[in-house]
Amino acid sequence: MPLTNSLWTMARSLAGRSYLPSFIALAVVVCFAVYAERNQTFITKQEQRALAVSETSRLRAQIEGYVSADIQLVRGMIAALSADLDMSQEDYSFLAQQVMGTHQEFLNIALAPDLVVTRVYPYEKNKAALGLDYNKNEAQRAAAYRVRDSGKMVLAGPVNLVQGGTGFIGRFPVWDTRNGQRRFWGLVAAVIDADGLYQNAGLLDQNLTIDVALTGKDGTGAEGALFFGNPTVLDDAPILMDIQLPSGTWQLATRPKEGWATASDDVWGTRIFFFFVGLLIFVPTFAAGRLSDTRRSAIDALKRREVELERLSLVAKHASDSIILSTPDGKIQWVNAGFTRMMGYSSKEAVGQHVGELLNSENTNPETIQDMINQRIQGNRFHCQIINKTKDGRDIWVGTNIFPIKDDDGNITMNIGIERDITRTKQYEKELAEAKLVAEKADRAKTDFLANMSHEIRTPMNGILGMADLLSESAISGEDRQCVDTIRDSGHALLKIINDILDLSRLESGKLEISDVNFNLRHCIDSAVELLRHKADQKGISLTLDYEDDLPTEVRADDGRLRQIIVNLVGNAVKFTSSGGVRVLVKRDEESEYGIKVEVFDTGIGITEAQAQHIFDRFSQADAATTRAFGGTGLGLTISSMLARRMGGDIALCTDYDDGACFVATIDAKPAIGSPKKEPEISSFASEHLEGARILLAEDNKTNRLLVQKYLAAFDVELIEVENGLQAVEFCKAYTPDVVLMDMSMPELDGVEATRIIRSLPIPQPPIVALTANAFDSDRDMCLEAGMDFFLSKPINKAHLLQALSTQLEHRKAS
Repeated sequence: MPLTNSLWTMARSLAGRSYLPSFIALAVVVCFAVYAERNQTFITKQEQRALAVSETSRLRAQIEGYVSADIQLVRGMIAALSADLDMSQEDYSFLAQQVMGTHQEFLNIALAPDLVVTRVYPYEKNKAALGLDYNKNEAQRAAAYRVRDSGKMVLAGPVNLVQGGTGFIGRFPVWDTRNGQRRFWGLVAAVIDADGLYQNAGLLDQNLTIDVALTGKDGTGAEGALFFGNPTVLDDAPILMDIQLPSGTWQLATRPKEGWATASDDVWGTRIFFFFVGLLIFVPTFAAGRLSDTRRSAIDALKRREVELERLSLVAKHASDSIILSTPDGKIQWVNAGFTRMMGYSSKEAVGQHVGELLNSENTNPETIQDMINQRIQGNRFHCQIINKTKDGRDIWVGTNIFPIKDDDGNITMNIGIERDITRTKQYEKELAEAKLVAEKADRAKTDFLANMSHEIRTPMNGILGMADLLSESAISGEDRQCVDTIRDSGHALLKIINDILDLSRLESGKLEISDVNFNLRHCIDSAVELLRHKADQKGISLTLDYEDDLPTEVRADDGRLRQIIVNLVGNAVKFTSSGGVRVLVKRDEESEYGIKVEVFDTGIGITEAQAQHIFDRFSQADAATTRAFGGTGLGLTISSMLARRMGGDIALCTDYDDGACFVATIDAKPAIGSPKKEPEISSFASEHLEGARILLAEDNKTNRLLVQKYLAAFDVELIEVENGLQAVEFCKAYTPDVVLMDMSMPELDGVEATRIIRSLPIPQPPIVALTANAFDSDRDMCLEAGMDFFLSKPINKAHLLQALSTQLEHRKAS
């Protein structure tokens, strides 16, 4: 009872007026302690963020610097390379070593003229890449074409490397400016070790105070995949900065090592301090207010420092470009020196002006201006290409990037505009488009020239070979027959030259199709070799053909092109062999499951080491004396090697064969699917189908009309001759021919248009056989699409003509 009374008395005393100021002061101290603790936590966070921003800016600058340095090294090497595009591997290795010096981060620098790797550095580590054809490599073809078509350097990666580790692949276009023209020559592919780049750029530095994440694989920027660092950084309110690459960007994301602070480092010390202050009530209110002001001043100073650091970071990042800071409504607040250099306006002249009113030209696209205004109002990042007007009145193209800066509430406080002068790039794009148009016109002109050449040469050849065939059927003396045979052989040789040139043109333009069919391998090769046996017998040399036991019976490939390759190789071997013989060996190609290898050995004149360097070049033979002695155009091996490569193989010259010459041809066949291709059956000629037939011949060439007359002279036929397609149409209207022989190229109305008109007439439709001196597949397709029933290519063989007429007349009578 006495204790209870004592406590009650003490409580009444503390509640008295004399103690009220103490309680109020204590309450104020407690409230201020809570407020101060929160402010200190905020300051800690701001200091932490300012340090992280500074460290991130430094790291970004290092990464950009090392990437740019490596790229400039390669570009420097390309500049030196352009002076001698045909340098050897040794010269290329010396050049690369001189330029790269001690830069060990380059794992491979490959030179690929026409997108085929021919030189590498370092050579020993990368020589396996020689011969890599980007045109056939599905994994790298798209990137190589992108460099070729855009004319710009492309940086891809990081990718997993065959030799282990990861790396970035920079592909640089190489231009050939010789002869006063600029054309795409090839590319340089530089593989940069990713770990070496990370190490040099400081990303692997153990003393970093921040966690790092890099996104934008293949230069795709913020939208790209993460390729380095801790993925959790991206989800923890990171600091984001773009790393500019020559083609695309990476995005650097960082945060402090320990994560963002949630409280001051000395939170308990602050609490103890204010506990004693509150307990003893020794700290006056004035001191508390003064401390609060001091804290606020520190916070304001830190905020200003952060803004200054961000500005300095942006300026350092884009110092070479024009930078404009403007208000949300477009008034210029600040410009850098790059703006003055590009636009001509000083900072004093620009500040306070409206961006659009100052820079827009009368040639600026109004839609682009409106789109820019809309995006700025919405607070979106925006990129476009637009025409600006400089102070001296010039119009220039600029690439503009606009970045809105927002406060914590999402309100736009300013806009940052970064502009780069792309006038020269626009000019290059225009020149490239014009050059492409010129190239397309040249390609069409080349095709038209070849078609015209084929027509103009085949038309007289039709008369020469046809008349020679007719003379050979008549009773003439042995000396006269020798002359006729010489005419026929020379005509066929000239025809082979024409066909070789056309084949080469189609191969170079990519218009020669490779058709996969099932066929009997031995039958195909036997038939090709047998074509040359008569010539070998005439020269008194042997011609043998051997097969290994493990060859498949049926394969799937283009049998016609395989036969063409073998005829060229064996034909050359027979042509250059005067004694001994030629041996053909067929076996499996061990590098492919269904690969076929054909080896052709001869005991002829052989090929020297110097001659071997050009043996596959077009229009090239061993030397001029060989051309005079044996003839030929030098296209056979060129066409054969291109065909073999189109069929997944190649042709090579043996280096360890000394008895003559040896060539090895390989193709990559496939397993046969279903039944093999049936060989076409050659039906016998039935002369009774021609008896009494009315044949309309539409041909403007007098010699060709005479030749057809001679071919049909022995048969009871009515041959009506007209000289153009218009006359052919009129005859078909008035009469009904049993069959029409229609030349494709005639005056007034060509054969194709004449056929279309005849097919539209309300008359009994006669069979129409096309006669053409053009040898392109497109000509055959055009004839059939117009409604023609058959296609004969000049020079016209008598047997083929009679067989075609017999077949068409037989079908007409049957229907």
